[in-house]
Amino acid sequence: MGQDKALLPFGDRPLVVWIAERVRRVCEDVSLVGNPTKYAGLGFPAIGDVFPDQGPLSGIHAALVHSDARFTLVIGCDMPYLSPEFLKLLLEIAGRTEADAVIPESESFGYEPLCAIYTRACLLPVEQALQQGQRKIRSLLERWRLRVVTRQEWEPYDPSGKMFSNLNTPADYEQVRAEWERSQKSEVEEVRIKTAREFFSSEF
Repeated sequence: MGQDKALLPFGDRPLVVWIAERVRRVCEDVSLVGNPTKYAGLGFPAIGDVFPDQGPLSGIHAALVHSDARFTLVIGCDMPYLSPEFLKLLLEIAGRTEADAVIPESESFGYEPLCAIYTRACLLPVEQALQQGQRKIRSLLERWRLRVVTRQEWEPYDPSGKMFSNLNTPADYEQVRAEWERSQKSEVEEVRIKTAREFFSSEF
């Protein structure tokens, strides 16, 4: 897109903050992975890449390096259709499996490595891949024990059919922002109608 998608305005805050706040509804500790200087002052700890400029795999690596939790939930900064309820489902599935990673799969997008949960077992293979100059995570997925989240499991959390959509172009961003602004106006109007009904009910 020619600019940092994470810092695009979304409502009254940057997109990455809006997404991080949704993640925080299901995770106690939430950090941003990226340039600590650029992301300072956004209200969340910022973690720098150990292997800079190596793509999404280096972001997954940084998250695992700085996490001492059993499970590390990794979410892309440009997935605004994700719901906290679905993220909670991922965590619940992780707690019931011995897999190395829990990852959704769809017919349209395949595996979703930036909407997945990774265990400590993933750290060393990711680090070794980056040290060898390998940047594609899909080659690693073939070697791990995966708990794949199927369409039948995630579809109830995706009423719009867009849950795994990314913002890859300015047009994508403008469409999502316009949809979100319309939804906000609709919610405000619903609150006004409910308040008015309650007022008249109490008066009469």
